[in-house]
Amino acid sequence: MIRGLRAVFIMEEQTIIDGKKELFSRYGAVRRAYGYHLYTAKGVRLLDLCQEGGSAILGWRYGRSKLSLKSVLDRGMTGSFPSESEGELERAVLEVLPQYDVVRWYATKERAASACAAYLGLWSDIPLIESSLLHPEASIEIGPGGDSPLSASRGVHGIPLWRPWLDEAYYAMSDRLDASFLKNVNDTHDTQVLVSPFPFAGSFTVAVFSGVRAEIEPAVTNESAILPSDPVAPALLSAAARAWTDLSSALSERTEADWSRFDRFFERYWDRRGPYLVPKMRKARYGEFFRACLDRGLYVSPNYDIPSIVPYEADAGELKPLLSGLFS
Repeated sequence: MIRGLRAVFIMEEQTIIDGKKELFSRYGAVRRAYGYHLYTAKGVRLLDLCQEGGSAILGWRYGRSKLSLKSVLDRGMTGSFPSESEGELERAVLEVLPQYDVVRWYATKERAASACAAYLGLWSDIPLIESSLLHPEASIEIGPGGDSPLSASRGVHGIPLWRPWLDEAYYAMSDRLDASFLKNVNDTHDTQVLVSPFPFAGSFTVAVFSGVRAEIEPAVTNESAILPSDPVAPALLSAAARAWTDLSSALSERTEADWSRFDRFFERYWDRRGPYLVPKMRKARYGEFFRACLDRGLYVSPNYDIPSIVPYEADAGELKPLLSGLFS
């Protein structure tokens, strides 16, 4: 009996959804992305709650990042040489996260996580994890469809992944936050990997580091303990810098009221934490839920462990399928 239960557990943990394949098989290729919608070859408009894992949280084609990309591309800035774009990106990121000293960028999230682990003196394969605020069991209001609260302290240790608006989410839900997660949420992190607000697939990942400059002698640093940045084309660095500047402005413009206005549509299937939607159902059933949403024009996160995101702009009519019992 125990062996059988173990097999079920492994099957549940290994459930993987190929979101790209599922979308293409129903609607064909995506021909245009604008705001919070994807427009497909079959003439269908999908509401995007996946938002490229959070990189498109500001919306597709938001701000001036694409104009910055084109401008720098037109100057032939696609090599690995030093450029002013490096300083632009550093300043833009530190405008959002001024408590950090150093900004680095790496080819992949795995490279960024390894750099963070090396700086902390940890083993190189320590996992990259979402904020404990986004853990499925962080909220004491998660119903019986969720995982056992007895395991609430598991899976919250690793290199943290930073997402915008989580500070506001903490204060909005602090009265229903499981005590096991309070310490993790309030921890000060010496280093983090950042979810970029620049939706450009396969580009690069930013990490930040604090405690680099000595308190007594600010001119003395230990930056040599941090892996150097990977080569990235100045055009991409410039576009990302503009996206971080746009995010800095949006942080004060978008509030809890913008995320809560759609609560009646989401509350049956997700627990909302700021703009982020954490599934209430068990992982083994998430594939069925994902496909049911996609069949009704809603492209949610294809990964159970990566939250879906409330679209800042949406028509309530697009979300009505969530009220009709599409999944039980």
